[in-house]
Amino acid sequence: MKYFILLLFLLTASFMNANIIVYGPYAYELMWIDNEWYLELINVGVFWPTLEECYLECNQGFTYFNAISFPSNYYTVVTVEDIIIPFELNPGYDEIILGWDGSELGPSCYIYYGEDLYSMAPLNGESLVRKLFANPFVPMASYLYCRDNSPTMGQPNDDIGFTGIFSGSVVNEQGLPLAGAVIEYYPWDGEYQIITDINGEFSKEMYTVRYDILVKFEEITYIDTMICVAPDSITIQNFVIPITQTWPSLAILANAKISNFPNPFNPSTTIRFSIPLPLDDVHIEIFNSKGQKVEILECNDITPNKLAEVTWNGRNSNGKSVASGVYYARVIGDGLLLKECKMLLLK
Repeated sequence: MKYFILLLFLLTASFMNANIIVYGPYAYELMWIDNEWYLELINVGVFWPTLEECYLECNQGFTYFNAISFPSNYYTVVTVEDIIIPFELNPGYDEIILGWDGSELGPSCYIYYGEDLYSMAPLNGESLVRKLFANPFVPMASYLYCRDNSPTMGQPNDDIGFTGIFSGSVVNEQGLPLAGAVIEYYPWDGEYQIITDINGEFSKEMYTVRYDILVKFEEITYIDTMICVAPDSITIQNFVIPITQTWPSLAILANAKISNFPNPFNPSTTIRFSIPLPLDDVHIEIFNSKGQKVEILECNDITPNKLAEVTWNGRNSNGKSVASGVYYARVIGDGLLLKECKMLLLK
């Protein structure tokens, strides 16, 4: 029940964030130094370039900011000295609300973190950074705050320090690997599923928040739990599903092969692969370094143990050229991840 209540709340909030711009102060980063808090704000439509009519609310109380400069073209860092009624934000758990009296739509920014909320409390030397989480099914989006061990207070947030690796395995009660098991997670980061490979293993780079996890096999949910992904760390979780079923040909299918040439490439590369057994649905999936699916390349008339090839033109499913970086090509057969290779696009 808790999961569905939180899901409903975040879906409602995401709809608002995706469709309405609420004018006021927006917090992009929050951190503590020597037990003093620092809040990085940007100006979204505040008419006067001052924080005088902007307010801060948390579990300790409500206050307005002093009449300090709030320019619209760069970040402003505020502290307890910049609020009229001094109080401390709780580094372990708090519910922070920011707003502007000139807005008719209510508060402009919410920061909920700690306890069992999706945004976790930062550790010493870390900050919380605002990141977009997108619903892969409908055009909605919401913002959560990730733990970041490379704070950039007063500057635009970089792409360092707010992701970690979530990896592990799914096996049956005899300890045999379950290929094709599905790990569904929420909140979504543009994707919502991880699928185990031929060895029943999985690994994905994810934002550093707390996730609700459902582990499924053949569309049946066996495990409902929660995991926390820490920054620049590997979170390992091995799941045991109480069944005896497994795939009889896993050892043979593990001999699948995949490679690409040229590598590095620009703008296109040829992906060559082979599978040792006949499968009905074989295709290539392209992922970026964050584990987000970029493109699906259909493959027809695949003959076992015969080399097949398909060309990727460096574009995503919308036909747009992707940025330079590391990408992964995965050969998928009947829903199983058989093999993958790393590709480097250099422009």
